[in-house]
Amino acid sequence: MHISAIPFITSAILLSLSYYYKYRKLRVVGYILLFLGFILYISAFLLDDFTLKEVYDHSSKHLSIIYKLCASWSGSCGFILWWCFALALLSLLYGTRYHDLVVLFLLIILTLNGAFETLNFKPINGLGLNPLLKTFWMLLHPPATFIGYALGMFVAVDSIVNRENRFLIYLAWIFITIANILGALWSYFTLGWGGYWAWDPVETSLLLPWLSLTAYFHNRNRGLLSLTGFSVTFAAYITRGGISILHGFAYSSFGFTILLLGLPFLLKSIKPLRDLKLCFNPLNIATLSIVFMYLVCLIGLMYQLLGFRVGTDYFNFTNAPFLATLLLILPICKASYKNYLKIVFAVLVISSICSALTLLNYLKICEDAPTHVNVAGAFIIPIAIFSLFGSIFSFDRIDYKLIHLSIPLIVIATAISWPYAYYGNYHSIYLSEKEIHVDGMNIKLKSIDFKESKGYLSVHGYEIPEESIEVVYFEVNGINLSARIKLNLLWLLSGRSFLFPEPCVVNSKLDNYYFVIPDIHAYDLFMFTSKRLYEQNETLLLMSIAKLMNTSYDTFIKNLNNWKLSNGVLLMYKRIPLVNLVWISSLLLVLGEVLCLMRCRK
Repeated sequence: MHISAIPFITSAILLSLSYYYKYRKLRVVGYILLFLGFILYISAFLLDDFTLKEVYDHSSKHLSIIYKLCASWSGSCGFILWWCFALALLSLLYGTRYHDLVVLFLLIILTLNGAFETLNFKPINGLGLNPLLKTFWMLLHPPATFIGYALGMFVAVDSIVNRENRFLIYLAWIFITIANILGALWSYFTLGWGGYWAWDPVETSLLLPWLSLTAYFHNRNRGLLSLTGFSVTFAAYITRGGISILHGFAYSSFGFTILLLGLPFLLKSIKPLRDLKLCFNPLNIATLSIVFMYLVCLIGLMYQLLGFRVGTDYFNFTNAPFLATLLLILPICKASYKNYLKIVFAVLVISSICSALTLLNYLKICEDAPTHVNVAGAFIIPIAIFSLFGSIFSFDRIDYKLIHLSIPLIVIATAISWPYAYYGNYHSIYLSEKEIHVDGMNIKLKSIDFKESKGYLSVHGYEIPEESIEVVYFEVNGINLSARIKLNLLWLLSGRSFLFPEPCVVNSKLDNYYFVIPDIHAYDLFMFTSKRLYEQNETLLLMSIAKLMNTSYDTFIKNLNNWKLSNGVLLMYKRIPLVNLVWISSLLLVLGEVLCLMRCRK
């Protein structure tokens, strides 16, 4: 057991005694010891203590100090630890002994998940950070998430003991909003598939606490705050449950213990939520619309937990009627319209006409998207436009105006950009020194560069380069740009996907051109890496690679000696219209929430 376990275990004992005897000094000392254990645990990452299994699994001695810090929350245990730390800080400053119970439970979960497990040997290096996590967004998205989790859990406990801190509720809403947006940005600018939302289980689960908090601001039902507590634990379980394709970074066999923490909140939310009645009250209809969207997402996630495949169409089309209802009601949440039903009827007629024209192929948002996706977009866009202008003219307070206009703006931008991002076909272009002209762009290859990482990993008694990188420098309309693709040698030897493209995004007003090096054409990078190993006399490694490539060692070496760098490179690109409007409208949403927080503070 690692040395950091001692202050954590002592802290748990003192917090338990403090809860039972209601002795405040024990509580303070318990939290001081918890923070001491946290410092020792994080220091293990920063000081390369590879005897701690979490450090060995997620870090390496050649990582920069920033990525070593990121490695501390990249694993299942590390993420829970940071969540526990944020919640403990809140509990010490604002909480009660009931908040201490949640902190205690998280400490138990940490222990069950093997957070303090040590190795029975002393490695000279670790296995390194997941290649997909070596990104700027790793510094932003996870911290926003576990801070949002901590705040969401804190206000949920408050709701159970009939307390309410409006400032912290708004703060939880802001951090969970930011976490969702940062996750979308990370996906778009790093993963290389061209999209920002795929209804991946982790994405969808992080949406749950945002929906429950958003519903709460339309109806001050404390059951929605309790539901937020369950949502946070359910999202944490999904993240570490191993069912996500895009987020399979850390899996824990004891992840289900997090669900046990969420069950009391779920049970506590049922009775208050029964008080929500179906009546023609704008705020009530808005609340119910959001709650039904929450249920759609929750049911989809439950099916995925059972092993069933749930595609994007389920989430898009099952949520569509509730989203449309919300958009139609948004303009009168704080205002009234004369002849409102007539206006809504006219909007629905226009939407139906647009859908019919799309079905008959007179209108089309994206040529590559299926007909039903285009029809759905054509139906929702007129409703969103009505909601946008209605929100602009219906609200006097700038914070309400920004929040309510940002939602339909996001819907419009998503309805147009998402089919291109998710369904849009890539176009292939072969770049060389000769300038080519395509889609209004003048593109010319500048150079191709290969780099080998400074970091090395120790595997089976010998050291291998952590990764190698191909960088393509090119020019688009006179602007110098670059796209990269990384090869992780350890993942190659492990039989996993070992190529990681990093896209290049070219802005064209609200549109983007999205360039990426296709991994199936990264032949030069593979040969460069293999030749470097050959020059370093890494015969055993090369024999393993040859075996994975289903070829003999001699043939593989002959191909290496005959390899010459290509004069050009294959790039793939696609145009994604209005995607920058997604980020602009998301920024407006956060700005509106911050203004609400400031008004609440006053």
